[in-house]
Amino acid sequence: MLAYVFWHWPRGGVSPEAYEAKLASFQRILSSSRVPGLLEALSFRVGSLPWVPADGPAYEDWYVVKDFSALDALNEGAVTGNARNPHDLIAKDYLKGAGGVLKLISGNVSLRDALSATWIEKPIGPSYQSYYDDVAGVVGEKESSLWRRQLVLGPSPQFCVHSEDPIEFPQSFRPVVSTLRLIQ
Repeated sequence: MLAYVFWHWPRGGVSPEAYEAKLASFQRILSSSRVPGLLEALSFRVGSLPWVPADGPAYEDWYVVKDFSALDALNEGAVTGNARNPHDLIAKDYLKGAGGVLKLISGNVSLRDALSATWIEKPIGPSYQSYYDDVAGVVGEKESSLWRRQLVLGPSPQFCVHSEDPIEFPQSFRPVVSTLRLIQ
């Protein structure tokens, strides 16, 4: 399972309420449009992240797809058919953004239930399996999901841990914690 993640923020003069209403409309229509391979589409208003501006609201869209081939269908489906007009309405209010692709490594928390995202970095040296074990040791029994950036696409650290409750990672993980508020 993969996710195309898109961080974006509105241009000046656009109210967060209006932007979020358009964003929610787009997500509802895209989700109902039966894009092949699209499993889930949702948006969060996010807390502070180093790769988004600090002077206004920022958003993080997650488009969960079956595999890499589904990204092509998502790319097409987001701007055609019933999704075209809602996409164009939100795009006209958008100032700038950045995106990335992540792969689900492990987890049991639904994106819809995530209230916290912790972005972490793997140090050079340990194997990926050893790092996954280290992350699992910190997470313990908490409901969470671990995502890994693919193809070095995107401005974020390499890993994201979604959880219902914040998880305190040691500084060696270089954690960047962000709150998530689902846009309905």
